[in-house]
Amino acid sequence: MKELVILTGYSGAGKSTAAGLLEDLGFFCIDNLPPEVTYQVASIVLPNVEKLAIVIDVRGYMFGNVTKAISDVKERFPFAKIVFLTTTKEVLIQRFAHTRRSHPLSKQATSITEAIDLEIEMMKDVREMADIVIDTTQLNPHQLREKLTKLLETEKERDFTVHIISFGFKYGIPLDADFVFDVRFFPNPFYIKELRPKDGRDEEVKEFLRHVEGTKEYLDRIRMVVKFAINRYKTEGRKEIIIAIGCTGGKHRSVYFAEELANEFKLDNFHTTIEHRDVALG
Repeated sequence: MKELVILTGYSGAGKSTAAGLLEDLGFFCIDNLPPEVTYQVASIVLPNVEKLAIVIDVRGYMFGNVTKAISDVKERFPFAKIVFLTTTKEVLIQRFAHTRRSHPLSKQATSITEAIDLEIEMMKDVREMADIVIDTTQLNPHQLREKLTKLLETEKERDFTVHIISFGFKYGIPLDADFVFDVRFFPNPFYIKELRPKDGRDEEVKEFLRHVEGTKEYLDRIRMVVKFAINRYKTEGRKEIIIAIGCTGGKHRSVYFAEELANEFKLDNFHTTIEHRDVALG
């Protein structure tokens, strides 16, 4: 089965790294095409390769309508997946400062911050079109490869995926989440000496939180909201929903709720994946 990936996102978010990883996964990668020829190039190349990845970024706006170019590709090749890489503005600034590279929009802006803000605004419609959004803020190349591989395989294998992330608010909210639920108002096992070194996957922590008033009710309400959203997303052609569950450090409460929620959706026969982003940091 043919695979076509349109790789896009913010400058400095990791597109070059991701393109290299896609090549390692067997994709034939083409970078920085003018938008007008994206459809034609895909039509010419795809019959001759099994996997094609086309990298499009803000530079394409100098040559035409990027949004229309991507829409044309999706219309002709419905199996195409748009992968959008994002990260926080602060991280983008740090990365450009570290590499000392110029931002592609530096000539249209008076500062790196202004250039980044301009790019975020220009790429807004493309981000909304994305099938997969990946927040690279805390991902090293190995983790990015793992996430790309998992998400692309998931897209091939299943009609709809529920991806659940546990995280700590003090490390930042996952930018790729569709819904963020806060569980900081439940008692924190961190303050119980015996439970502090454990995490939300350990039976002792589970047992503690199971007996906290309101945990089951909150899980049921989250599940109800998410299932409603899934039904609406399906009508829009979406194939994945990303749910983030956050506590203070991302080690106890958020991990417990994420695990319990994942078990619920597996029972409902959804393809469910889970990621404990900050469990080793909390």
